Amino acid sequence: MYKAKELMDLVCENGTEKLKRRIISVFIASILGGLFIGLGYLGYLYLAFGPFGNKFFGSLIFATGLVMIIIGGADLFTGNCLLTFGVLSRRYSFGKMGLYLLLVWIGNFVGAFLLALMVKFANVDQIMPEIIALSKMKINLSFWEAFFRGVLCNILVAMAVYMAGAAKNVSGKILACILPVSLFVVSGFEHSVANMFLLPLGSINGGDFSFLNTFINLIPVTLGNFFGGGILLPGAYYLIYKK
Repeated sequence: MYKAKELMDLVCENGTEKLKRRIISVFIASILGGLFIGLGYLGYLYLAFGPFGNKFFGSLIFATGLVMIIIGGADLFTGNCLLTFGVLSRRYSFGKMGLYLLLVWIGNFVGAFLLALMVKFANVDQIMPEIIALSKMKINLSFWEAFFRGVLCNILVAMAVYMAGAAKNVSGKILACILPVSLFVVSGFEHSVANMFLLPLGSINGGDFSFLNTFINLIPVTLGNFFGGGILLPGAYYLIYKK
């Protein structure tokens, strides 16, 4: 396992390599990231609201999405908020990181939305009333409720990605993902990429809210996710371990 200071340096190096990748490579990897998180969320929904009715086990399944991203090499907006480490260390500019995150966010949305369409056409609707009800709850959150739930969410998700980077084997990376992600899910916090799947799914399956409502939720949640995983967490660790 890498030590804390070594891990911060490793994240900076990984960020530098990420920003060198071709745009099309980043976009495709981001589509996969949105798809994987959506699949993890779908598994959570079935376990939480289906015959089993168990949110705890559902939260463990949700973490599968992040595991697939980390082991498979896909891109996720919330995890990539950690690229701020490289900005603080002056490896690259904030503007360059911002453009990268925007591309990843768009790719995540495309992947999550495509999954929502596939779920609809697959006629997998056993828990659709619960999905619509959950979607309505999310779009009715106030700006600041959504923002701070996003902050709390990505403190945990970014920490999961950070801890997974400390592990040198697959089993360690999986364990590092499961615990923080399960905590965010059972706590009811807001994950922008998960909502990119859930809200369109509810909208296209009879939810009496417009597609625009999706973005009314996504804007504050995305900002909160970045603040938690891109400012608070990297800022704190940088202050602790900077040279």
